This record gives sequence, C-alpha cells and structure tokens, in this order.
Amino acid sequence: MKKIIRNYSRFLKLTSDQYASASQKNKVKCKRGCYECCTVGFFDITLLDALHLRESLKQVPPHIRKRVLDKANEQLDLLEKKGAFSREDPLLKSLKAIDSISRRSAKMSCPALNETGGCLIYEHRPHICRIFGPTIRGKRRAVHLEGCGYFTRDIPEADFPILSNYKDEEVLLKAMFTKAGKKRKREVDTIIPAALTLDLKKWL
Repeated sequence: MKKIIRNYSRFLKLTSDQYASASQKNKVKCKRGCYECCTVGFFDITLLDALHLRESLKQVPPHIRKRVLDKANEQLDLLEKKGAFSREDPLLKSLKAIDSISRRSAKMSCPALNETGGCLIYEHRPHICRIFGPTIRGKRRAVHLEGCGYFTRDIPEADFPILSNYKDEEVLLKAMFTKAGKKRKREVDTIIPAALTLDLKKWL
C-alpha cells in the first residue's frame, strides 16, 4: 500500500504543477488573502486521499501535527453530537451523504487552516484542494469542474485536462482497492477530519 501512496503523492505533485501552469497561462488565480473555500464546511475526499493524508502527517512537525489533530477531533466530537457523522462508520457512500455532511459542517473551517488563512499541511493537501478555483470548461463551454464563482475567467480543459486527470486518479484508486483485496473500486469518500484522525485502511 505504501508504494501506491507514493505513486499517489507523485500524481498530486504533477496535478499541482499542471494546474499552476494552466492558471498562469490563463491569468487566473485565487484572490490574495481569500480562503473562503476552506471555511464553509468539508469537501468529500477519496479514501486514497485519506490514506495519503494520514501517512503524510508523519512528516509534519509534532507541534503542528498536534494542533491539527486536536482541531480535527474537536470537530468530529461536535459532528457526532449533532448526529451528523460517526467515527464508527466514517464513509460517505452516496451523494446524499456527501450533501448532508457538507450542510451540517457549513460553519466549520478545515482543521488545517491557521488564523491567517494559511494551510498548515499545504504540501500534503488532498486532490480537490489542488484543483478547486476557477471553472474548468471543455468544448462548447461544457463545465467539467465547477469553480467557486469569484473568477471572471475560466481554465479551458485543453490547458488542464481534468477528465484525463480524473482517469489517472481512478487507476490509482483501483490499485488501492485491489491491494486491499477488493474486487472492484467502490464509490466511497470521507472528510478531512476523519482522514487525519482515523486509520481508514480497515474500511477499505
């Protein structure tokens, strides 16, 4: 599994490089000082993102790691008290479950966000954190990834091939499930606080 996680780390790095290049070419970037997308609830992330994040956390300085983990556990405590999430069943298995946790966590910030809007685990951040921003459009203006709405310009899919990127991610997800002894890839996700605090390998 560690080899798959290393391959995923390389995939994330390549994704970041390609996205940065496309953003620069099309003169689109996040507004300086804006971190709203990190403060309005939790994006769903894949189990491979979760395994990568938990493994990468070992590289974070201990005092920062403790701060992030304490915040993540505090958030999970609150969500469990609301009946919105369970550590005993941390997987999101449907769009309905994803929408529900997004709504119920709407006033929560990412546990890795500091007081000035910086990401404490930026180099290890999940896939969605690397590609979210301006809308990415394909031919005939088809939306392939909806952006945050603050951008007046889009990124054309020709400059950042998001569909190809998704396919590459799917290959790695399938490899993860195969390694775990599963016959097929399952559509299951989780949230960053759970990925940081729980060993999700047993839910594969």
